[in-house]
Amino acid sequence: MPPSRSAGAGLTFPTMGTLGHASWTPPGLDIGRQLHDRAGRIERRLTRFRDDSEITGLSTSWSEVSDDTAAVLAASEALRAQTNGHFTALLGRQTRAWEQVAAGSRPGVPGSSAAAGRIEVDGNRARLVAAPPRSVDLGAIAKGYAADQLRDLAVGLGAEDVLIGLGGSSIAVAGEPAAIGLASPWQGWETFGTLTLASGSLSVSADPGTPIQGGRRRSHVLDPATGAPAVTDLCAAVVCGADGMACEAFSTAYLAMGLDAAMRLDLRHPELDSVFMTVDGRVLASPRLTITAKPGVQEWLRRQRSGASR
Repeated sequence: MPPSRSAGAGLTFPTMGTLGHASWTPPGLDIGRQLHDRAGRIERRLTRFRDDSEITGLSTSWSEVSDDTAAVLAASEALRAQTNGHFTALLGRQTRAWEQVAAGSRPGVPGSSAAAGRIEVDGNRARLVAAPPRSVDLGAIAKGYAADQLRDLAVGLGAEDVLIGLGGSSIAVAGEPAAIGLASPWQGWETFGTLTLASGSLSVSADPGTPIQGGRRRSHVLDPATGAPAVTDLCAAVVCGADGMACEAFSTAYLAMGLDAAMRLDLRHPELDSVFMTVDGRVLASPRLTITAKPGVQEWLRRQRSGASR
């Protein structure tokens, strides 16, 4: 999902288990080191891929945490409530188990294991309540937080047209609108088109390479009720809004819950604009979004839907 902007200064950096990219104007503004250092601090605090991160060290005892960690942990609990539990940060153990299955290092399929417990935050202290150790995986919302933080830092340092992209799925912009490439989640077609993001943030949760068919299929997103891959009739959810963490949590939750429940929840959150792409080849989008489909994709989808219905 590559975003595009007019020529300016740029920076590529590793963070949150993915590759990040920042661009800004004017080209002569030298803020790369500050952005790189800020991205590194956020990763060291919030990633589950480091044994010494603040997330990995959480237990049932109170721990002192940074402002970054306290903010994201508190948001994760609020977003769990707002998404009716379809997003949770307490699937870390299940996520690791399914990653091991995918990598071939774990035989068989993990047993059912629902997300358990909650996270409690008091100022700059945090702890797990009735949750096993190493169960926190902030995953997507940590990337949304990082993208927003880096955008705001760049603006504060004098940048004008700012675009931050983390792994192609977490994007934050300021200044001039950015054209965001929408990848196709369907097998047989690579690019759906572009979405114009005027401000704020955007998140994508998707299952690339989905064959167009009727019914539901297994997703890469886990169902918090079982700890297993969700069975859903959505193959992609794109969410735009002012807050990157909310966009990430809702895109994940929408993919897990499926189209009907996602549309009902989306109606209750007018602050968000969403795009839903279904397993059977349909696209449903907020009328407030400006989306340009690639020539030929709509006819291709029509033919695919017709074939899947026979």
